[in-house]
Amino acid sequence: MNLPSPQTLSTTALRSVFVEQLSILYNTKVNLTIRLPELVTLATFRNLKLALTEGLEDNERQMISLKTIFISLDESWLTDKCLGVNALINEAHSQIALHHDKHFESDMSILFYMSVIENLQIGASQMLNLISSKLPYRQYAQLLRECKDMVKDNSELLFCVAGEYLNIN
Repeated sequence: MNLPSPQTLSTTALRSVFVEQLSILYNTKVNLTIRLPELVTLATFRNLKLALTEGLEDNERQMISLKTIFISLDESWLTDKCLGVNALINEAHSQIALHHDKHFESDMSILFYMSVIENLQIGASQMLNLISSKLPYRQYAQLLRECKDMVKDNSELLFCVAGEYLNIN
């Protein structure tokens, strides 16, 4: 299979991929903003509730940063192309609902799925940052780094909460 070398990628193709992937990341955050309050309600471990609430607040700040990029690019942030991530969020809610009467299982499901979702966002932010470095979008790199750093901090917080919940020092 012949793959194009990085030198042959056009600015148009890179921009298209950048906008499409940025849309998927943004719409993931929209879905999380809608669905995270449910998880906060379902969580029984106090520190998990606090971590999810902090994640929700950070998520809303990240959405503002991403929307700023879309406005600067004169692009729409709405897409129907984030089916995989939305399916993951829906699966998380289904698993949590399954265990709603078993607090430990429900809280661990929240921790597991939120960890997966946070790590997907970290990877997406890193890839977007790489693409932005190949385009005249260097001004967006800082916003993307800030988003990645917030998601990374939230991911680490969830890991700490899981350790605390499992009584692991």
